[in-house]
Amino acid sequence: MKRIDNININLSISDMQSAAYRAFRKHGSKRDVKAFKKDFDNRCISLFLALKDGSWKERLSYRSIVKVNNNGKVRNILSPSLETRIYQHLLLNLLEPHYSRKDNLNGLNCKPTCGITSKRHSRSVVHRLKHIYYDRRDLHYCLVIDQRKCYEHITPKVFRRALKQMVADSWLVDYAVDVCFVKGKLPIGTPTSPFVHHIVMLEFDYFVKSISPVSVRYADDNFLPFAMKEEAQAAKWRIRNWWWYRLGMRAKRGSAQVRPLSNPCDFCGYVFHRNQGRVVCGHDKGYVSVRKATLRRARKCRSDKSWASYYGLMKHADNYALMRYIENKMKLPALTQKIRIDRKMDARHVEIKDLLGMSITIYDYELRYNSQREANWIKCLVGIEEVVEGEKTGKILAREFHGNYQGIIQFIQACERAYGKQAVLPLEEVEIENQCGYIFKNSTNQLTYIEV
Repeated sequence: MKRIDNININLSISDMQSAAYRAFRKHGSKRDVKAFKKDFDNRCISLFLALKDGSWKERLSYRSIVKVNNNGKVRNILSPSLETRIYQHLLLNLLEPHYSRKDNLNGLNCKPTCGITSKRHSRSVVHRLKHIYYDRRDLHYCLVIDQRKCYEHITPKVFRRALKQMVADSWLVDYAVDVCFVKGKLPIGTPTSPFVHHIVMLEFDYFVKSISPVSVRYADDNFLPFAMKEEAQAAKWRIRNWWWYRLGMRAKRGSAQVRPLSNPCDFCGYVFHRNQGRVVCGHDKGYVSVRKATLRRARKCRSDKSWASYYGLMKHADNYALMRYIENKMKLPALTQKIRIDRKMDARHVEIKDLLGMSITIYDYELRYNSQREANWIKCLVGIEEVVEGEKTGKILAREFHGNYQGIIQFIQACERAYGKQAVLPLEEVEIENQCGYIFKNSTNQLTYIEV
């Protein structure tokens, strides 16, 4: 494939603007992004002019962050500033289309539509390995091999040599090295670092597909299935030598293992199992579980925020019973802190008998009807003056009562027919009394004497 060239002379301000919009993603709430947007055009022009005159390197800056993972591993992260991130996304916009045309999809990390549990099965690590364990009954052994500190061992020299196989523009090669590396090292935490690793590993991806056509790579983890154990052993040493003599990398100690596919295999957080004696068109060909350490942490989960991450992990494995167990153990307050529903006229319920003799105001009501279109249920939103230690506070408490109170229902319907609901509300200084059922005081024509 022809190498790309003449990038520098074809760059425009619109390219810088596209890179800026891409750098804003998932950072829109930050102050530096909001300030940049207020003077968007001038800031983009300034970045573009700095790129042209070579002063853009002086604008690069990083913030050092130390992060400790759940397994105790300490990571030193370099978080780029907004302007640095824009220059990095400019590089990605220039190189990603050309890389995508050459990519054979052996590596599945940090790419659009790819991932451990991608919805596109052909680009999902889990579904690819399920296919190998369940359907590829002609394969009996696998090689699992991991690179040792891959970011630390990617040097500008190695990256420059790999990039020149795609790019003929010397300015772009120099720009890529300067914007991706910090003091000669590939940092953790920048948007360009995974892409640099993909560029360096592109030739390896073609090499490894030639010896195992259904191999899978996720970052520095590699899974290669074979029919014979001897093939897997030979591939282990070929890969070790390729990494050392081409990239100056070593395999992680103890990671290069050849094992039968009949044994469980831990890869990318999932454990894959094959049931022997099954055929391709049969059932119960295998199953997928999650690491025991992950399951132990999941069993201790008690909040919806933490459970969301475990749910996303376990829904692709055969852990239905455990998922149900955890959901049943979760405390309701942890859910109701963030999850609320809105209901019409929702307020604290009060029994209508507790309102007898009190002066209340009805602010809203709702009638419901039976199959004969007769009103047989009412819900009223009422206001009651708050009284504390015998003194009125001036606040109105919101309460609601509901039920089949025909005396109140019939009076409300008569008022609505005569004046309309909007004109009737609010009903002020209402008193409820119990006269052969609950009614509004003085709302019925009661007999005082019986005429003879």
